[in-house]
Amino acid sequence: MMYYRLLIILLSPVIIAHILWLAFTNKQSHYFWQRIGFKLPNLPGNCLWFHCASVGEVNTLLPLLNNINKQDNSLKIIITTNTITGGKIVAQQELDFLFHCYMPVDWISSIDRFLTAVKPSSLYIMETEIWPNLFAICQNNNIPIYIINARLSSRTTSAKSWIKRVYKSCLLQISAIYARSEKDAQSYRLLGAKKETVMTIGNLKFTTALANETIKTEETISIVRKYVLLASTHKDEEEQIFHIWKKLKRPELLVIAPRHPERSASIISKLDTEAIAVRSKNQQITDQTEIFLLDTIGELKNYFSGAELVIMGGSFIPVGGHNILEPASFNCAIITGPYMENFAEELNLMLSKNAIIQITSKLQAYSRLREQIENVLDNDGYRKTLQKNTATLSHNVEKILDDYTKLILKK
Repeated sequence: MMYYRLLIILLSPVIIAHILWLAFTNKQSHYFWQRIGFKLPNLPGNCLWFHCASVGEVNTLLPLLNNINKQDNSLKIIITTNTITGGKIVAQQELDFLFHCYMPVDWISSIDRFLTAVKPSSLYIMETEIWPNLFAICQNNNIPIYIINARLSSRTTSAKSWIKRVYKSCLLQISAIYARSEKDAQSYRLLGAKKETVMTIGNLKFTTALANETIKTEETISIVRKYVLLASTHKDEEEQIFHIWKKLKRPELLVIAPRHPERSASIISKLDTEAIAVRSKNQQITDQTEIFLLDTIGELKNYFSGAELVIMGGSFIPVGGHNILEPASFNCAIITGPYMENFAEELNLMLSKNAIIQITSKLQAYSRLREQIENVLDNDGYRKTLQKNTATLSHNVEKILDDYTKLILKK
């Protein structure tokens, strides 16, 4: 702990500069103040506190929170996020039991200010976040800590020995760890968690297969043409896949939804076309439009159900992939690339149901993608079989949701 606290003090100027830059570029001054524990919104006391790193964790958590509210609508819930995009997703829910604040940086003073203002009854960490100062202060204030949908990356389990000692110290302060798989449960035990505090409940990401509500607004642009959706893309994926798309000379519209919409201008500059409609500029789609750039937050779900095909980004470059169960909840035909390490369990589930196409070749990923695009779009029977198979994914997701709900409500 001494090394960690010294390190975070030494890094303070860098951390301050980073959150200042994010607040300035996103025109959200309250992001800066809340991250250092000031200017907190009017939050309810004695509430359930859930912490999510960013968008993915928020989307995974929301079905559980809605289920909790159905069981006990008197409970007030706070979600903290590290990122502005995660905060926007929470704000879009417009639920009277749900409140949002940005997570204070793991400085003792920031955490103290937050806990003094909020006084939560318990803290639930989504998936992986381990913050030594936060955990220590919660323990000193008798606030129980739980990790839900717990997972550990290979980077965490192979960390340097002094970092592992910090992790072990933190894990010993946790009341319970509810792991998404037995493999993750074992990883927590090996990292130093008490065996009796770790149990396997199931993967909450599976419950997104039940949460296929859209969030359409009056401004949502309807697409009357057939289209292919390229979802959650990262740098270079848009350019490489559009290069393939142009060679195919398909009649369908290509909809590109980048993982980070703030990259919009950079994406436009790299795509070799002027026939592009940009969502953030409310540009309309015509018969001549080649690309619709969906550069907004929270609208991606609105475009899954109408897609002839969904190509999942983040899987053709080594970033570990994105949640494939979300498009599956809309019974989409889905293609993903070879880099799916962060979603191996979800991928294996879908592959076992023949509900997804994975291109496994890293060296020939884009050329194989071209073949599969044509195969799916030109073969109605094959495409409909893929769409039908995604509907079989409900297996035990309702049980997983109910098990987590019961564990939280009995605390």
